[in-house]
Amino acid sequence: MDLKPAPQRSVEGRELQRPQRRGSFSPMKALKLRSLSISSQISQISSSSETDLPSPITSRRRTLTKNRTFETVKEDLIRRPSKSSTEDNTERASTSTRPTSPSNAGSQGTSISGDPLTVIKSGPLQPETSILKSKKEFLVLTPLALIKFRSRSAAVERFPQISLGSPVDALTPVESTTSLKDLGATGDLHVPLEKIVSVFNTEGTRPSFGIEVWWSGQRGIFICLQLDFSLPDDRDEWLKRIRHAIKIRTKSCLEDPTPPHVELELKQILGAQQAGSQDAQTEMYPVIPRRPCMRPRADSGEVKKGWRDNSSFYLAFTKNLCVLVQFTKSSTGQKVNPTLVQFGLVTLSKVNVILNDERFDLVFRLPLDKPRKLELSSRHHRTISSKLYQADTYLKPAWPLWTRREVFFIDGEAPQMPLPNGEDFGGFKTTLQAFIQGYCCAPVDWLVQWKDVRYPPQFCLLPPKEQPKYTAYQLLAVFRALRFNDFFKSLSFSGVDFSSLSGVFDNTSRLESTTWISRTGKRSLTRGEFDLVENSSVLFQEIVALLLGSESIRHIDLSNVLSKEVTSVSESSQTIPSSTSGVCEVVPPVLLLWKSLQTRCNSINFSGNPLGISDIAGLSRVLQNRPGFLRAFSISRCRLDEDGLVLLWEGLHEQRSTIEILDVSHNSGRIEAAKAAETLNDANKLRRLSLANAIKGNLDEPLFRPWSATSNFEPWHLEELDLSGWKVNSDTVFGIMKFVELDESRSLRRLVLTNCGLSGEMVTGIFCRLGAGRDMHLLLNENPLELGSTDWIDLIHGNEAPTGLHIDMVQFQRESNFDRLLRALADNKTIEFLSMVGTGPPGRASPKTSELLSCFFERNDTLRYLDLSGYSGKLEDSHLGWGLTGALGGLKQNTTLRQLRIRNHDIGAAEDVTELCRMLAANKGLVMFDCQHSSFNHHQFAKLVHALNFNNQIISFPLSDADRQYAVQKEKHLFLKHQSQPDKSFSVKMLKSAESRLEGLLKWVEEFWESEAQKAREILQRNRDNLASHLTDLENIYLDAWEDESLPSWLLSTSAARDKGKEISHSTQ
Repeated sequence: MDLKPAPQRSVEGRELQRPQRRGSFSPMKALKLRSLSISSQISQISSSSETDLPSPITSRRRTLTKNRTFETVKEDLIRRPSKSSTEDNTERASTSTRPTSPSNAGSQGTSISGDPLTVIKSGPLQPETSILKSKKEFLVLTPLALIKFRSRSAAVERFPQISLGSPVDALTPVESTTSLKDLGATGDLHVPLEKIVSVFNTEGTRPSFGIEVWWSGQRGIFICLQLDFSLPDDRDEWLKRIRHAIKIRTKSCLEDPTPPHVELELKQILGAQQAGSQDAQTEMYPVIPRRPCMRPRADSGEVKKGWRDNSSFYLAFTKNLCVLVQFTKSSTGQKVNPTLVQFGLVTLSKVNVILNDERFDLVFRLPLDKPRKLELSSRHHRTISSKLYQADTYLKPAWPLWTRREVFFIDGEAPQMPLPNGEDFGGFKTTLQAFIQGYCCAPVDWLVQWKDVRYPPQFCLLPPKEQPKYTAYQLLAVFRALRFNDFFKSLSFSGVDFSSLSGVFDNTSRLESTTWISRTGKRSLTRGEFDLVENSSVLFQEIVALLLGSESIRHIDLSNVLSKEVTSVSESSQTIPSSTSGVCEVVPPVLLLWKSLQTRCNSINFSGNPLGISDIAGLSRVLQNRPGFLRAFSISRCRLDEDGLVLLWEGLHEQRSTIEILDVSHNSGRIEAAKAAETLNDANKLRRLSLANAIKGNLDEPLFRPWSATSNFEPWHLEELDLSGWKVNSDTVFGIMKFVELDESRSLRRLVLTNCGLSGEMVTGIFCRLGAGRDMHLLLNENPLELGSTDWIDLIHGNEAPTGLHIDMVQFQRESNFDRLLRALADNKTIEFLSMVGTGPPGRASPKTSELLSCFFERNDTLRYLDLSGYSGKLEDSHLGWGLTGALGGLKQNTTLRQLRIRNHDIGAAEDVTELCRMLAANKGLVMFDCQHSSFNHHQFAKLVHALNFNNQIISFPLSDADRQYAVQKEKHLFLKHQSQPDKSFSVKMLKSAESRLEGLLKWVEEFWESEAQKAREILQRNRDNLASHLTDLENIYLDAWEDESLPSWLLSTSAARDKGKEISHSTQ
């Protein structure tokens, strides 16, 4: 498997430079903070090669030294091989003083081009203590095999040139290499060099100096030959000669390291596990596990003997996984199901490799788990190390070189790093897929948004649909895929529950260090800051990594990620509820980076997360100490009391010259209008301002002046303004009127004046200044619009109205004014989005009002979205219930209205829903219809479903469980009412029979309702599958207002494609 991406532009990896501005610690100091001494030299893996004959080393490579401070288990996981093994395997001339054979001098001058009778080296082995074996065994190395004889005399009989005292001459080559089989007949054992898997020093407790030779036998199982020597120099010399001979032999044979049948079997197994994956390519290398693959345990006993018997082992690589496979055969030669141990390549934490030793260690670790260590050996160790490094570079292209230094020791010039293409979002898709598969978790839903965001492109993680919340591993996969990514300029996690990581610590078993420096090295933490992050919670560390590691992030949306009460967290992973001293876990990491000036992120949304007093104090202190850096700040619905809001406002006052987006709405506390005006009058860069339910008190001047007659004053460019919940004074209203007359106000998209005490006269003035058909939404909910004047109704009739109008919860005192409004709306040509939730005449709709409503439905050809729902708290007093049923007939011929919502009207009480069903069957314009909570019984619901079957356009018909429960309870009420008639008397037996019949009736009603609901879902799916439905053209604001989670994904994609605003991208395994 080639893990390298397609050829692309590349940049040279460079050593991280130490920032000159701050007293941060250097990369070398950071490495000393953790056990990062990895004895691998990846930069030399592909280029280094052994010489034919050993030569002394003239200089020694500098190595990183450090003081170990980790626990015993962690030291064992990242330890180097022993000093003796390291020195013993360094390429140098033998210093042995013990003669092994007179053949040494002659054999070095002998050709080793492949003559099976050429002796490369020979010598005795250490005798065993067994009485039955008094003679020393003798070892001979030829260019084709390693042969162990029972005695020296047996070896001399076959190779006379090794006899004592006689020089070794080059012998005449035999006619065929098949003579090797005959050679084996006279020796105890011969091992073909091309079959050898690995040769390495024995790691047992025996007092001798031995090596283990593992090779693949005839049945494909691996066999071990144990060779013991009296002195370490003898062992080292033999080890060096054997490895060199293997290298020469394998080059001449060009044999595939993995048998084809083994490779095919493993591919079939992995293919079955990864059904649907397009990455079926696999590379395999034979390895020898030096210890069983198991989780390290302190109480683990002795390793059971023979655990490698009748087995072969292979290390396989797929695109995202590293798999250790054990193939086992029984004593009779029958196959046993292979055993697989697989790890995600992105979970690789440490690589211990020495280039001149075939032994190597791989340490894998899942977050929040203990490390798992593979202690292996293979003559392919260099290739394996190179593949691991290539995989790490490919799967995490945005991660800088210093992160790989923690896993691999990189000496010399850094290799080139590929620049990921734009379609991969800076490598994000590749990296996310690798983390998802490596962490063995389900995919997540996400999208990239280009339009209607301040800093595009914006990554958006969407709340899960198939589960209540994302798991800790799913969140960590996303966080680490985004780490160091410079493609995105803003991040959004709005509405994603972070509670899976709340109060979770992972500092005991973690091997890698936390992020302390940015991708390019321009920003870094000081030693004290680094220590703070190292000992913090996982969520704290991940937010620091997101905002520090990437230097492109300007905005992050963390709204509604921790909606529960603030808590105090501890290293013991326990969460302690706290009302005063607690903290919201997403605030402290942001404060740390703001205080240290180590992030470019100056726009943040904390809305929906309860904050503690320490959070507010920290935010206020940082904002006061760093005036003029903040661009956007949202802290809505964070349960701030009055003291907290006042304290926070002191910090916000220092940001008035640069703040562009400010939202402190819907907290329990309020700030004095005069104090707010003092800040807002100088905040001329504001684009979005929301002070809903955040202001109190009277004011003798305008709350702000978005306009001025002076020449040196630049008018505001407001896009959204929300002053809901404050009784706006006339000066502020006049200021708004004057502002909307300016050309700069054309950017205003949303003006919210809900429950602001606006009279009809004030609203008339606003309508006059807005003009005809301005593309914006005007919200005038809960205002006494009949007070003073109703000329604004005439302005609507004359098309002097914006495209979006909200007049919810307006209680008309005169039915004539409501009728005037219906006439005006019937002829209006500018309003496309209209919401009149809870708005109606003073009493139930009269026949005249119902007729006007029907005329409105029939004549209006501009509206695309209409919400005429009743107020849910006043269902018994619904004003349009019975009258609405007949009026809906006016929609039969309407082809422009696309979305209609008429919730909370007592339509079912009219008993006759025939007109509604006729409209539903005949209408050719509606694509979404919502009539939930309208008191339908099961018979009426069945009629609606039957009518829906004749409609081929509707793709959204929300179903409510509350409606089903209402129908069941209604049947129960009717049954009990019938049974309680006074003219009937029942015996106990008959009463029991009635209970049984009631239970059966209610069960039947529930099953009947569910069967009809299933029919409705099938009809909707039929309409959604219709190609004509895919041409549905709805803007995002219309879809967001509809609130139907069952909407098909293609509808969102179609809307996004038209707006060029969103690109849906679902990760896959």
